[in-house]
Amino acid sequence: MSQFRCRPAVFALVAQIIGIAVAANTPALAQEALTPGSFKAFATGGVEARVSDFSGQPVPRYASLKFDEVNGRAGPSTDYPVRWNYARAGLPVIVVRESKEWRMIRDPMGDEVWVNKSQLGERRMAITTDNGVVYREPSGGAARVAKFSAGAVVSLGDCGNAWCRVTADGHKGWVQRSHLWGADPLPAAPGKN
Repeated sequence: MSQFRCRPAVFALVAQIIGIAVAANTPALAQEALTPGSFKAFATGGVEARVSDFSGQPVPRYASLKFDEVNGRAGPSTDYPVRWNYARAGLPVIVVRESKEWRMIRDPMGDEVWVNKSQLGERRMAITTDNGVVYREPSGGAARVAKFSAGAVVSLGDCGNAWCRVTADGHKGWVQRSHLWGADPLPAAPGKN
């Protein structure tokens, strides 16, 4: 091999090694601030509704983060680098894939990462997508119970077509479903209707 042909090959190899080293040392990112318009609606895009062989539960399904600090990894083990540091107990997520001990989740921003199943709770939560009001009854003319800003995490109760019952910070009432991420129905797995 001539000297001129060898140099580009060596340069490409060194660039790949440096690129891998830089990627491996890239710090995890914190989730950016949730603001009106920053939420991503769940699109099934390649996610087939089914019952998981690992948990026996439907996939996709809603879950929530159990703790104030949860690491989202690039793959299903601690050998993979942390891609996201979540700092929000109760944050609603969608489980889109599973392995024996790990769950791939999609968060309200549309990012997908793997978390250990011990980091997830089954309590149904939602997050507000805009500024709004909690009403005493499911009607815009009802008495106001509280106001909220985009990004407030609420415990989710029953939902109708337009309204959902919520609880947050000791307040109970109704919020328009269109103001909540985590309240929309997901595709039903066969046999789980």
